[in-house]
Amino acid sequence: MASQRPVRYMAVESCDEVRRNVFCMHYGECLNMAIRKRWPGFSCQNCESYEQERLDGEALNDDHARCMALAFVSGALDPIAGGAFAS
Repeated sequence: MASQRPVRYMAVESCDEVRRNVFCMHYGECLNMAIRKRWPGFSCQNCESYEQERLDGEALNDDHARCMALAFVSGALDPIAGGAFAS
């Protein structure tokens, strides 16, 4: 993994405030790193390693599961409220 990715990012009110390249072939690795490190979020802002990825159905489901895990770890989703966004 290149040293430029990912960058820890604090929780924000709007997803428009964070730049992520969700269709990058390295996105899953970066998402896993953010989950392992229990970051509240991450950004691809200064990454120079972007490579377009085409995902099939199973890969999309796996990526969705990792995104949900990050949302729970960061506190953006409330597991007690059945996955509702935390306020």
